[in-house]
Parts: sequence; C-alpha cells; structure tokens
Amino acid sequence: MARTRSKGIASPRVPTPTKSKKNGAIANSPAASPSIKKSKSIPKTKSNEKSKVKQLQNEEAQGSIVSKNVADKAISELSKFLDREAEKEQSDKTLLFDNDEETKNLFLQITTKKYYSTKPNFKPKLIKLSNAIHNPESRSLKTCLIIRDQLITDPEQLEIIENASLPTLQQIVPLSALKTEYKHYEKRRQLYSEYDLFLVDDALLNSMPTLLGKVFYGNGNTKIPLPIRVTSTSNNKEFSITTIGNQLNKCLNSTFFLPPVGVNISVKIGSISSDFKKNQLVENLEDVLSHFDKDSLRSVMIKTDLSPSLPLYYAEKLYNDEDVLEENAKASKNTDDEQEVRLSTFEKGLLELGDADEVAKIIGKKLKKQQQQEQQKLNKVTKPKKTKSISK
Repeated sequence: MARTRSKGIASPRVPTPTKSKKNGAIANSPAASPSIKKSKSIPKTKSNEKSKVKQLQNEEAQGSIVSKNVADKAISELSKFLDREAEKEQSDKTLLFDNDEETKNLFLQITTKKYYSTKPNFKPKLIKLSNAIHNPESRSLKTCLIIRDQLITDPEQLEIIENASLPTLQQIVPLSALKTEYKHYEKRRQLYSEYDLFLVDDALLNSMPTLLGKVFYGNGNTKIPLPIRVTSTSNNKEFSITTIGNQLNKCLNSTFFLPPVGVNISVKIGSISSDFKKNQLVENLEDVLSHFDKDSLRSVMIKTDLSPSLPLYYAEKLYNDEDVLEENAKASKNTDDEQEVRLSTFEKGLLELGDADEVAKIIGKKLKKQQQQEQQKLNKVTKPKKTKSISK
C-alpha cells in the first residue's frame, strides 16, 4: 500500500515545493533524487579521468617499468640501512668500513632473459646520465690516460697536454711503460688504487686485458679502462687536444658496464651522499633503464656495496610466442639432423658394384629415404622468391 500511495501522491505534488519538503520521508521520489546524485557524481568522474591520464603518462615515460615512487622508496630504505650500519660500527669501526664513500655507491642490478653476449667483450658500453657521477671540478678525482708510444715522442708534446689543463687528467702512461714498469702484479695494484678513472687509446683496447690482467678486469672491479679517441678524424698519427677533451667530458658524464657472457649486469648510478639528491638518482636510474629493451629484462634491483638487493621490477612473462617458435624450430632441426640417413661402407660398395634389383631389395627403402632428404635440402636452398604481380 505504501508504494501505491507514493506513486499516486508524487505526481500531483511535483510543482509545489512546500509540499514536496513535507513528503521528504517518502523514498524514491522522482523530483529530489536526480539533482542530488548528479551533483555528487561530477567530481568523482573528473578525479578518475585525471588518474587515468597520469597512468598513461607514466606508462609512456622511458623508465615506466619502474615507477618513480618505487625507486624513491627503495633509495630511502637503502639510506636508512646505511645509517643503521654506521651507528653499529661507530664504536668498533673495522677496516671493512674505513672508506665510507665506497660503501655508499649505488648500483642497478639488471638481469636479462637471454645471454647479453655469447662471446667475451672487453669494450665497455657507455650510458649518458642526466647527473654526472664524476664531478669534473673535484680536485680529489684523478684520471689516468694510457696512450700509444708513437703519439708522444718528445717531452714538448707532454707539456702541451699539461698546459691544456684538461679536467681531472693527472697522469699519461705510454704503452711501453705499461709493459715494463707495471709488469708486476703489485705495481698494477698500486696503479689501480692511485687513480679513480682510467682511459685508454681505442687502438690499444684489445691488448689491455693481457697487460692489466685481473687487477683491472676481475669480477667486481669498477675501474675498467674506457676507450676514447685521442686523434682527430683527419690525422690518425697525431694526438688532438680537442678530441681528448671532448672524449674526457663524455666519460665523466656517463656510466658504463662490461657486456657479460651471461644475464647479470651491474651499473653504477651514483651514491647515497650529499653529492646526489633522491630525484637525481631516480633520473639516472631511468637513463640506465632506457638503454635496454624493456621486453628483454627479467628483473631490476638496486643496492649499495654492502646492502642487500631491493627488487624494483620482475617480468610477468619470461618467454613470448616468438621465443617458443624459435626453440621449436631449433628442436625440429636437431631431430632432422639426428635422423639423417647414412649409408655404411658395405652399402656404398653394394650401390657401386651391385645390380639395380639387388640394391633395391637390400637397401631400397633406406636409399629412397636418403634421396628424399637430399631433395628437401635442395628445396630449402633454392626456394623461389615471391614476386609481386604487376597490375596493368
């Protein structure tokens, strides 16, 4: 009865506002409900649209696989970890924590789905950063340059380089000195610890692993010599101050990694110190991630020298349809090779000396199968190309 009354009363009382207020207790009144619902729903839809736009913008960003909030939170947690470790070691400081700057270095650990390189490669890959790891104006930063003997033949040429006042360049080592003076292991270690950055003439890069050994190219070493051009494009037999200066600035504003024969890559992006703000470290992180194909990454983590690794990203799919098809093609090719029909010495002799009827009786099926396989190989090699039909 209540529902039939509300329907009957509501229709004649809509134009009179005073009576509609008195009947405010009646549910589902057609006059009051639309205005209230519309006024409340408008701001919700606007906020939803703004959030969707922000999500799309974040996805279009270069480092979209790791959001800025996640990266910022991870860096904050690592900073807290270092503070706790510093408090623990304040009373009894061990030799392990003597160099505080090294313990605050921040690294990005990247794991790829496939091997990054199938052959050993000693040429580092440079990645330009928005915020330089090395400060060119720092007096404590020392750079060593390894150069060919033919480019510097007299002391006057060395004076020219010294007078050019190239930033951070403190020492020039010719190749002959590397072979004689730094031949012993202890001398190499001394050279490694004395300078912060090593540059090498790109013409000498292939000989560096043999001359410098594990001291420079061992696991965990972060001072691998970076190859640079030291001559101009017009003359390869004379060093160029301008070229050396440009190449040096490029290295100071970049980070690097050595291509591994595996899936694990470690890249330095800065340090948790007063030299870097959090947003600068996040920008460097995005610069490094933009260097890699997103679909090729399996996981991304961040850590310092002594801290545990914090995960930033895990791939949902390790393999796509193309990888599965490629593996199936390799497997079928291997099975075809394994099942390849081969004639024995006796069967080959029978094929040459025997009659056609005898050969057909003894090895007829085997011979037929071999001929079919040879024909299939010929068809693969001489497969006709598709030609486009020309419409007249």
